Amino acid sequence: MKKYVGIFIDGPETKVAIISKTSKGLKLEDIVTYGLKGSPHQFFGTEKTEFEVDSDTILFEPTEETEDTIEEPMLSNVISNKVSNVKDIVFVPVVTEPQVSYMIIPNVPKGKDKEIKQFIIDKWLDTKLSSIDENNLRYYSYYNDTYLSVYINESFPVLDQIRQFARFWKMKMPRIPFISGGDICLASYVLNKYNIQEDKNYLILHVGIDSSRIIFISNKNIKHISSYLGIGVQTVGFHDIIISKINLEMDIAQITEIDKIFLAGEVTESTVQLTFYGSFPLAEVEIVKFDELDISGLNEEKREQLPVYAFCIAPILFFLQKTKTKTPAVNLLPFDIIESQKIFKLSPVGYMLLVLIFIAVVFFTQKFITNQNKIKVLQTEIQSKQLLIAENAEMVNRVNLLASRIEAGRKIQQTIDTLILGAEKWTEILLKIQEFQPQKRRIWLTNIAANNEGVKIYGVGINKYTIPDFSDYLDKALLKSMISQELREKEVNRFEINLKPDKYGYKGVQ
Repeated sequence: MKKYVGIFIDGPETKVAIISKTSKGLKLEDIVTYGLKGSPHQFFGTEKTEFEVDSDTILFEPTEETEDTIEEPMLSNVISNKVSNVKDIVFVPVVTEPQVSYMIIPNVPKGKDKEIKQFIIDKWLDTKLSSIDENNLRYYSYYNDTYLSVYINESFPVLDQIRQFARFWKMKMPRIPFISGGDICLASYVLNKYNIQEDKNYLILHVGIDSSRIIFISNKNIKHISSYLGIGVQTVGFHDIIISKINLEMDIAQITEIDKIFLAGEVTESTVQLTFYGSFPLAEVEIVKFDELDISGLNEEKREQLPVYAFCIAPILFFLQKTKTKTPAVNLLPFDIIESQKIFKLSPVGYMLLVLIFIAVVFFTQKFITNQNKIKVLQTEIQSKQLLIAENAEMVNRVNLLASRIEAGRKIQQTIDTLILGAEKWTEILLKIQEFQPQKRRIWLTNIAANNEGVKIYGVGINKYTIPDFSDYLDKALLKSMISQELREKEVNRFEINLKPDKYGYKGVQ
């Protein structure tokens, strides 16, 4: 389970809050304060336990120092009591004045980003800075034509503690996805948590050990964030000085009255609260307590100390609930840490290769799209050709059907022609026979047959002399046989006459 560790350096003290996400919501695992090396403040916590450090987390090369000579950072003692595996840690460091400075810039003219940036730079040079490093400048569109700008004045000491932690455990740089100003995160929490009305003015005061932060909210937006105030709860005459500072900042912010005051930081003592009740009798005073967190794991003393850790808790909530925030997502993470946390780190040559790969991908993608379009065109042509082939095949089938019909008709015609020719032959034979009048000559025909060799006529006759005459009458006929026999006590003659095939031959008639 991930553990989100908020760290804030408050003068000689370092404050740490550890939050985890559970099925029921966010749970505050622990809050701890420890002093920096050489300070009189002591570490208030239990004895540490060992981390589980996997071999794949090793980053730093072994040094000549041994574990006995490397002093374990106090941060390690604090975290190891609540986190079993170093890979579960997600650091959320917090910074404020004097490491960073804020400016709310209204009436920013619309234009290109370069023009807006130059306008903001000019505002910084006119008010707070004599020179400016553009790499340290951040600016965010806030509301209407108003921008929220942050300038990084110096390196962040809180990161040095995290680096010492990583060096001691010989591990990769722990995950640091987010660094923001405590002022912005606390103001965002108040805007989201409480019923802020548009027609009222609000003061957020964070009291530290040796410095304090003053934030004004008007029209449901941050109107003014004070510059560095080197007065804290340990400052002599703190109560009087802080009231005068608030009045001064009200003049700068052009706010005449305060409707409600939100207190955070070292404000748990009743004397601090009474200061504001007496100085602003018409204003409602409320202490920021983060009552939506599960604090069941804390003892009673630590539960009362929640406001002290406002600058540790609010940034974690800002990071985890950034979609719900009403202020810009200010992330001041240095570029070198962003690069160190990248999974793939590339040299300039690597970036050039990426560009070439991108160009190649674009080229081949375009080529692929072009080829796909060509394929679609060819597929369309193929489909049209296939349709034409199908139509032609149907036409061929029709032609073949007609050809078969024509061939059948031709055969029928040949048969008809042959039959017509045979009919002429038979007509000629029958006419010859009719002309001879065989019945008058007492000749009777019993059979007429035709084959490939000619026509054969069979019959009987009473007078055997008329039969040869009949044969002679049939031109080119041959009396092949004549046999006499008795029929009913009368003599008759059976005969066979063959007609010449060259004159009467008819092939095909059976």
